[in-house]
Amino acid sequence: MEGDKLLIRGVVPSEYAKNELWDVIKGIDAAVSDAVIDINVQSGLTYKVVSGDTLSKIAKRFYGNANDYNKIFQANTDQLDDPDKIKVGQELKLP
Repeated sequence: MEGDKLLIRGVVPSEYAKNELWDVIKGIDAAVSDAVIDINVQSGLTYKVVSGDTLSKIAKRFYGNANDYNKIFQANTDQLDDPDKIKVGQELKLP
């Protein structure tokens, strides 16, 4: 509690997760007038590629939209030449 308001503070792994959390909070109280909300997106997050992954699947998981795969590709041009050629075990930066 902060004064007479509920304090919600935390760190989430992606902007998508932050939006999902906001949706849950608004589902409880659409006005969100009696809460102080301080949610930050973690920076420097990485993801280790597993069998069956594609950049589109990773983008869908972290951003909620498979079409955001290019964000991941652009953040990893130091190790990726082609967005369709990722390898199991690669550590990808998630912007």
